[in-house]
Amino acid sequence: MIEISVNLATHNRAAFLEPCLIGLCEQTLAPSRYEICVVANACTDSTPEVVQKIAALYPYHRIFMVCEPIPGVSRARNRGLSATRAPLIAMVDDDEIVYPDWLEKFIARFDAFDSSVAVIGGEVEPIWAGAKPEWVTSRMELFLSAATGLGSEPRFLIEGESTFEGNSCYRRSVIEQAGGFPEELGRVGSCLLSGEHAVESYIRGNGGRIFFDPAIILRHNIHADRVRPLWLRRRLFWQGVSSAAIRFYQIRHNLPVTKEFFLTLPLKPENWDFIRNDTPDALEESMFLFYCLGFTLALTGIFPIDNV
Repeated sequence: MIEISVNLATHNRAAFLEPCLIGLCEQTLAPSRYEICVVANACTDSTPEVVQKIAALYPYHRIFMVCEPIPGVSRARNRGLSATRAPLIAMVDDDEIVYPDWLEKFIARFDAFDSSVAVIGGEVEPIWAGAKPEWVTSRMELFLSAATGLGSEPRFLIEGESTFEGNSCYRRSVIEQAGGFPEELGRVGSCLLSGEHAVESYIRGNGGRIFFDPAIILRHNIHADRVRPLWLRRRLFWQGVSSAAIRFYQIRHNLPVTKEFFLTLPLKPENWDFIRNDTPDALEESMFLFYCLGFTLALTGIFPIDNV
């Protein structure tokens, strides 16, 4: 009996996909108890050949690929949702490597809770492409998806907190009731819009609870081209845009709106120099300003968000 389905959305990352799939096949959970669905999202590389290769290496596992031709991580995850059948849906990204007990720990946690617990998320360990730069602070790690920042103790998450989507597991019934992942949110190609986890707002608004277990761990490749002040500036700006988009999603679904911190932007022209300063020191000082800029421009409609 299939107890848990792995939903793996991928876009032109065949080189990362192979170790990801091997980790998923080397689980302590019996192969008869889970399935692996690879969603090839507008892929033009050797993704099909990689899936075929791993399926041949692990003939006792149910590994299959479906295609989603329209780019977008939320759209791809919804395609995986419709193609799978288990009551639990585990989400993993193509540049991650899970530990052998990953699926078993998700199942054990859900077995210990009643049906009000709708989502369980875990922790992230970074795999740096080379040495971690000294200028990368713990706060920056959150926006590189190198850590969750949720602490070292298992607990229920509170309003304003969310799981790391690439290491999470949902009850199928709950995510289907929510209408799947919001396709107007989430990454599309190089666009850094996020917020597909906004579906957790819907789940909370309908009585569901979200649990964090730091013992459910996977490793995430931190790509070298992201460990740059310029990329992080863009990431912070788009996080602000994403927060505004999530706010629109919540309003549209009559959900409680996430409370924002006190927003601040410079009033004097000379205080906008941070926009042009691309050094690590300037980034640490201006992280919140980039977030506020993105949030304000998106919320006011100056920076339009398609489909939101």
